[in-house]
Amino acid sequence: MKSTVDFARPENNGINKKGLYKYSRNPMYVAFFIYFLGCSLLINSSFYFIILIVFQISVHYLILAEERWCVKEFGKEYTDYMKKVRRYI
Repeated sequence: MKSTVDFARPENNGINKKGLYKYSRNPMYVAFFIYFLGCSLLINSSFYFIILIVFQISVHYLILAEERWCVKEFGKEYTDYMKKVRRYI
């Protein structure tokens, strides 16, 4: 929930650097992964776990595309942010 609220409140330049975005460039995706991993462990489903892994691999490529767009849109400011903050954790 916190990452969603932080996402809705970017700085004036459009880049999120506050809240959880100080620690991860993609806190919502990290939260999704942790939540669904917990679900797959609770229901003890290897099928659900495999679906989670496929989903996460797909999301990783989506994130790479988003980052390319952010570099084009925000330039050096975003590349500096990328150097300071990790992609996931």
